[in-house]
Amino acid sequence: MTPNRATTLHDYHERLNRVLLHIAHHRGEELTLDRLAAVACLSPCHFHRIFRAMVGEPLGQHVQRVRLETAVVQLQTSDRSVLEIALDAGYESAAAFARAFEQRFGVSPTQCRREHRLELQVRTARFREMNATMITPEILTRPATPVAYVRHTGPYAGVGAAWGKLCGFAGPRGLLGPRTAYLGISRDDPKITAAEQLRYDACLTLDRPLAPDGEVGVQTIPGGRYAKFLHCGPYENLHTTYDAIFGDWLPRSGEQLRDEPGFELYRNSPDTAAPADLRTEIWLPLE
Repeated sequence: MTPNRATTLHDYHERLNRVLLHIAHHRGEELTLDRLAAVACLSPCHFHRIFRAMVGEPLGQHVQRVRLETAVVQLQTSDRSVLEIALDAGYESAAAFARAFEQRFGVSPTQCRREHRLELQVRTARFREMNATMITPEILTRPATPVAYVRHTGPYAGVGAAWGKLCGFAGPRGLLGPRTAYLGISRDDPKITAAEQLRYDACLTLDRPLAPDGEVGVQTIPGGRYAKFLHCGPYENLHTTYDAIFGDWLPRSGEQLRDEPGFELYRNSPDTAAPADLRTEIWLPLE
């Protein structure tokens, strides 16, 4: 497919430049994911991954960095009060601003102003250089897929408990077989969402109708066009493949993502394979 105007790398840069300028000009306002995604004219479902992959840092981290580094310049070049600078940086109080400032720079705002210990410049985020050879997926059409699932809420490192509940339910009921597929839906990005609020659905495909039963629910993964990528290696390195997808492949591909989450399909298990031998398919829904 030949990329069109709406899906070229050039256009993605334009969209993100709008966001970066908006952040710089409205840094004292509430800069939510939904609001900034709207500035970029991109789906919130995928915008934060695109931003992180192309700009090189998570959205929330970038916003805080711009706010605090701008505050450094104001402290050292103006006579505005710490409270004024704190409010301009989007903090509700001088105390909250001071905590964030000291955590970032190791000194308080008043020390920074008094001692001029920091020689910082507000940096403009630079887009990452794109690789000459982009990661390549298969483009496939798959049917709608009913699955049984157990929802895990909390750090992704603890999803094993959800899998234990799901498999413990499915085994005695004859729901596990040679054609059963094991899928995971990570509904939040740990770079955006607090660890205790992360949502993950551990899923098993179904070959017959099933009624929800307590913690075990039933949902349908939508059918349609998908891009299927293969990640080789430990789960903790999945972010590198996602960054390649959203920072390299997507802007160059001529494709648009549907406003719904993708999923991971686990082709083998850490119970039987070494971390380096794990194989995970990443399926992203396409328009």
